[in-house]
Amino acid sequence: MEKQTGQEVTLSPAARRAGLLTAMREQADQGTHCGSCCGVCCTFLANSMQITPLEAEDLRDWLIQEGRWTPELFDQLVANVTRFRLDRDLGDGRRSLLRRTYTCPFHQPGPKGCTIAPTHKPYGCLAFNPRRPGLTEGGDCDSNTGLLENLQAPSSPKAPIPVALLRLVDG
Repeated sequence: MEKQTGQEVTLSPAARRAGLLTAMREQADQGTHCGSCCGVCCTFLANSMQITPLEAEDLRDWLIQEGRWTPELFDQLVANVTRFRLDRDLGDGRRSLLRRTYTCPFHQPGPKGCTIAPTHKPYGCLAFNPRRPGLTEGGDCDSNTGLLENLQAPSSPKAPIPVALLRLVDG
């Protein structure tokens, strides 16, 4: 579904992710997928995912639709930010010097541990996939940056998932 805003057409979240979803399905058809992995890439051991405001809005809208945009979720997001100190910038005043790692608040341990529908997942999550079949503990995965280049405007400010979502709580 597409929305018209003035003169521009805004693609639906699924349409914006179509290329990433197609690439992910093609890899899965060849046996290269995350289905049997523990999801280490979603934990503080490897995850430093940051999203744009548009991705945060897509995720918020989906969470609302699913009945998950609740005070309990907000408490979980705040706890996640506090635990991993995501509210502290380790920059020099001009730029961040370090991206913090954190466990995604939507990760559940075990295979297929993400609780977010692929049509609303952050672009970077969809683009990050195994490079070979049969991985169970991660370790040989990579991001398809070529697919990401067309989706993310370089000037879009990014933030960790829980920080970006908390910015939308009152909005």
